[in-house]
Amino acid sequence: MTRVAQGDLLDELLPDAASEPATERRMPRRRGVPSLRSSSQPDHRLRPLPQARSETDLLDIRDSQLTFDQLVLPKPFLEAFAEIHLEHRREDRLIAHGIAPRRTLLFIGPPGTGKSASAEALADEMGRDFAVVNLATVVSSFLGDTAKNLAAIFAAASEQPLVLLFDEFDSIGKERAEAADHGELKRVVTAFLQLLERFQGPSVLIAATNHPDLLDLATWRRFDVVLQFEQPKVHEIRALLRRKLQALPRERGLDIDVIASACRGFSQADVTRVVTDAYRRHLLYSSDAEPLSTGELLTAAQTMRARPSVAMRA
Repeated sequence: MTRVAQGDLLDELLPDAASEPATERRMPRRRGVPSLRSSSQPDHRLRPLPQARSETDLLDIRDSQLTFDQLVLPKPFLEAFAEIHLEHRREDRLIAHGIAPRRTLLFIGPPGTGKSASAEALADEMGRDFAVVNLATVVSSFLGDTAKNLAAIFAAASEQPLVLLFDEFDSIGKERAEAADHGELKRVVTAFLQLLERFQGPSVLIAATNHPDLLDLATWRRFDVVLQFEQPKVHEIRALLRRKLQALPRERGLDIDVIASACRGFSQADVTRVVTDAYRRHLLYSSDAEPLSTGELLTAAQTMRARPSVAMRA
């Protein structure tokens, strides 16, 4: 049984453009079998992932567990993701007119603001497998192997349509002028930029970093789309709280405004943890008949604010 691209975002934001049937399909992947399938093989035989010297997989390929409905993102971001999906659905038409769909995206912003989650949701939107680069194995202790590992990843992205994420991208895309860097590492950055510029495969490549100031200046122009993620505003925190609390038994008089105010300055990941922590404690110390209360969420928010990672941002 094939699985059709989800396209929920495309249907919502670009309904006229999304009226034609989706052409991108994928085979459902069994959990625990992270293998690549070449589109040139009609029998869909599985091929092993490229591996580093350590024999550890360079890519973690899995089905997406997130959708855009679960995230709170600015509308321009959602429109950009919908257009990326549309471009790849109509790639043949674009190519026929000498224009390529956008394939490379750079996400920048503080930790926990939804960069990785957005990449995973885009994979769901496009009906593709979500692949995360294991940078710990890519950046080999055998420096000469790092460029080979990168080449293997780009080759894999050329064989099968993926949404492929380079998280903590600054570890390989950092400024080559750094005096402390080994010459081999500078060559790795150069090799990556060349691979990125020449990439013509079917995959969407996304790089995410918390430290855009560390990126090599030549990196920026290699990306078709650059999105800057920021800490959510209070109204976005309210919307996120409602989504996270929707499936939980809770007080009907839950004061979302007060809770959102207590979460001011939190990242999306922080807000999600507040809800999870409050509900965990509720399950441990309250009866099943008692709903989750405003007070329990406020206590969880206070605990979160005391965490060093949050206190440092205050």
